[in-house]
Amino acid sequence: MKLLKLMFALAVFAAGSNTASANDALDQYATQLKKHTAQHVRYPRRAQERQWEGVVQLQITIDAQGQVQDIQVLKESNYSSLNRAALRSVESANPYPAIPAELGLDSYEFVVPINFKLSG
Repeated sequence: MKLLKLMFALAVFAAGSNTASANDALDQYATQLKKHTAQHVRYPRRAQERQWEGVVQLQITIDAQGQVQDIQVLKESNYSSLNRAALRSVESANPYPAIPAELGLDSYEFVVPINFKLSG
């Protein structure tokens, strides 16, 4: 049986302070968002059976409480089932962890490339 390997990269774009403390808080928050997203991604069974692989890049905007306000597909895979699975992962992850108060942000926009890849 093939092992399922999901790879995630998280690029975070947000306005913030350049202080070391704010950067540390931002890094910790980015890691938290990455883990939270990863917990909700499901590789569609049919895509696995057909050995479909691909990357879907999503831009997600959340409010201060972590509620998803917007999801944009920046890059689609070649398979609509993988594109839909990536969107469903964000919808099921909602709400995200709230934005840390020390960041002083009302909303937060980040990009998550979700790589659907089979291995083994």
